[in-house]
Amino acid sequence: MAIVAAALADDGEGAAALLEPLETRDVCRVAVRLAAMAAHALVAVAEEGGGGREEALAHWQACIIAHESRRDEE
Repeated sequence: MAIVAAALADDGEGAAALLEPLETRDVCRVAVRLAAMAAHALVAVAEEGGGGREEALAHWQACIIAHESRRDEE
């Protein structure tokens, strides 16, 4: 949960520091689980609002790309 809290606070370095003691395999498992949880939440919200799965995932992808673009500019 601390990793998620750090990431939500836009503290990527703090989240990475929490992951550092873990083995690579475990870090990959954490990343995959968090991505799956996020995708599931987005799809559920989209479906509740009348949107579709494809629309929710496309929106999520666009948000990630925009976030990374802002990071690259800093």
